[in-house]
Amino acid sequence: MLITSSLTAQKTEDKPRAQMGLIIGNILEAKSGKALPYASIRLQLLSDTSKKINTTADKNGAFECSKLSLGYYRLLVNMVGFAETQIDSIFLRPERYDFNLGDIKLNDASSALNEVIVYAEKPLIENKDDKITYNVGESALSGGATTAELLKNMPLVNNDPTGKILLKGKEPKILIDDKPTELNAQQLQDLLESLPGSSIEKIEIMTNPPPQYATETGGVINIVTKKGKIGWVGRTTVSGGTRGEGNIALNASYRTQPFSLNITAGLGGSILTGNSYSKRENIYKDSINYFNNTGSFTNKNLRPNLRVQSDFELDKRNQLNITYQGNLNYFDNESISTFTNINKDKQIYRYSTRTNRSDGEGYGHNTSVSYTHKAKNPAEFVRVILNANFNKNNNDRGFFQEFLQPDMSPTGIDSTQSQFFDNYNRSVSARVDYNKPLKKKGSNFSTGVTYNRSYFHNSLNTSFLRKSDSLFISNDLLSNDFEFRQDIFTARAGFGLQLNKGWRINMGVQAEHTDMGFAFFKGNSSNVNNGYWNVLPNFTLRKEFNKTLNTSLVYRATIRRPGIGELNPNVDYSDPYNLRFGNPYLRPTLSDNFDWNVSWIKGKYYINTSIGYNRLRDVFNSIRNLVGGGKTEVSWLNIADRREYEASIWGGYTFSRQFRINTSMGYTMNRYSDAEKTLYKYRDGNSFYSSLNYTFTPSNVLSFEGSVRFSNFANPQGRSRSNVNMNIGVQHRFFDRRLIVSFNAIDPFTPQRYTTYTYGANFNLESFSSSNTRNFRLSVSYQLNRVVQKSKLSEKDKKAALNKLKKA
Repeated sequence: MLITSSLTAQKTEDKPRAQMGLIIGNILEAKSGKALPYASIRLQLLSDTSKKINTTADKNGAFECSKLSLGYYRLLVNMVGFAETQIDSIFLRPERYDFNLGDIKLNDASSALNEVIVYAEKPLIENKDDKITYNVGESALSGGATTAELLKNMPLVNNDPTGKILLKGKEPKILIDDKPTELNAQQLQDLLESLPGSSIEKIEIMTNPPPQYATETGGVINIVTKKGKIGWVGRTTVSGGTRGEGNIALNASYRTQPFSLNITAGLGGSILTGNSYSKRENIYKDSINYFNNTGSFTNKNLRPNLRVQSDFELDKRNQLNITYQGNLNYFDNESISTFTNINKDKQIYRYSTRTNRSDGEGYGHNTSVSYTHKAKNPAEFVRVILNANFNKNNNDRGFFQEFLQPDMSPTGIDSTQSQFFDNYNRSVSARVDYNKPLKKKGSNFSTGVTYNRSYFHNSLNTSFLRKSDSLFISNDLLSNDFEFRQDIFTARAGFGLQLNKGWRINMGVQAEHTDMGFAFFKGNSSNVNNGYWNVLPNFTLRKEFNKTLNTSLVYRATIRRPGIGELNPNVDYSDPYNLRFGNPYLRPTLSDNFDWNVSWIKGKYYINTSIGYNRLRDVFNSIRNLVGGGKTEVSWLNIADRREYEASIWGGYTFSRQFRINTSMGYTMNRYSDAEKTLYKYRDGNSFYSSLNYTFTPSNVLSFEGSVRFSNFANPQGRSRSNVNMNIGVQHRFFDRRLIVSFNAIDPFTPQRYTTYTYGANFNLESFSSSNTRNFRLSVSYQLNRVVQKSKLSEKDKKAALNKLKKA
């Protein structure tokens, strides 16, 4: 490899590269969506109109034009009984010499004039109508990544220290194919971790959500899955990383006239290791002491998954969709901790070590059915969405703690405990949306109702080992058995009015009722029942100055309800010096949100800015308090009202057709009243997040992509700061783009780290955690069959079809 040589020969590369172009697509009937077999295709080079290529679509309506010279092309499609369709400005060039035009729909000749379409390429990230779209199918990072990893590459998206997805610093509503997932935080995380990135078509971000989700505090993220092409299409992906992970996924889709089927199955496994430490200063009236903790962990997961999606076009106006998503999760986790007690003279007076084991399994089944009926005007429609979830999780936890002398010699005292969790959750929901256009062009009226019922049954049995007879004795103080139910009903109505000179008004209101309750069969908590009504209006005033500049003023009243993770009173005993549990008496947080948005899109660059003010009431947050025995308790409380001042900016620049970047950053100031800061020591805080994403495509078979991000989140008792996280990807396509090889370097220089500072009324705490996210992943995907099948017609059949067209 170290020996080089050179020689001079004829330059033969120019000719092949000059004739390496490829254009493919599918011809469909616009009304029914049927494939149009044997449609006539003509391709013209605009710089030399004498150069024409004539071909015919195959029996599935698919066509392929290959070995094309570079340049601008015009595509003409003809079929007996249909209007001629023309697509202009298809630009083949060395850095992008293949195009998949997708479905080209022809209208009846009797109802439409000949159509002319100017073709525009799809960028990796689009920004249009207050919606940011990440076209994952164009991404070099999607080959072996999960959907959770792809979300991290979106502008304005980040993660908190627990791994929860945040949009502009708040938790968003997650949709899949425009349908709400209706999952709790843990179930949603399992779903996103198990859903292969190769099955995703695009991800849409709506910071100013549509009317049916206007009350969502954190905006909306819509994940759109791939629907497949005409006929059978199959793809398999295998990936592995140096961190200790592997994944295999298979995607198969079938599509015909009124029916499409998409199946995705996968199996993923991972091993995640890390370490942590904490340093706590306990402040008493007459003394100070210290408590330190160091630890390490190893988490192992195995996640099989299956997703089946089918679409039925009953007729032109009626569509039916049925989707099933199944996830399994087998886990085996272990952590080892060392606890050190230090007196005011900085002398150690107690040691102990603790080993925690946690293993179990969980499953989740989700089924959704949606039905859409469209009127003569397709803009008027009724959509019904039904959703059902069934989930179960078993977790067996064991704790062994040994107490040592200050010199770390054994004292002969130890403790062994066990906890057995059985969680069962089911939920059903129904949503009906109606939209009707008004006489004024661009105006509409919309309304809808939703109903969501969720049920959660938790059984926790705690026991300790009695050493005298080696029997496990039940500990009722740390055990409970309860049921939780919640019913949410909402009704909304709103309209949008398109005014003169680019002005538009959207306004609406949503009324909702929440009824929830806990029933305890075992434990120290009493039953809880709570119900409340809320009326939440929204208003948007938008001005389109021109195609380059627009601005909007937005007001939204929103609600954030506590989930089972915040309400569950189970005591997490994994760290006996820092106990964690939920609060079943939490109230929801209501907020009034005011935003001013400005968007400037021109040529190679775009800039979007937003400033906002939020007034929050009854904020609930995780709060840590120092109690007796040098222990802290962490629970969820409605702490106070809060004022938030926000500013964010994101934009991008296209240096060339090959190289694009986009960046985003946001800043939030949290402010509390003087009384709360004096009484509870709450702190005003500032949060900051930023990201940089780029893509470089030197050719249509080679692409580079990467992201860099940083975050610093404030909370009422302090702040949590991450280090810089990085993901670099390169992708190359072989064998007519059927074989895709991707390489990703994830956090190649430093693993993911979080440093958290917490300040209480009588303690100060510094915590550090590091996860071994450094990973070099290789992914290989293979298209099992060609996306476009070549015509199997004989030359005689082709001539007959062309003659028939000429006679017509």
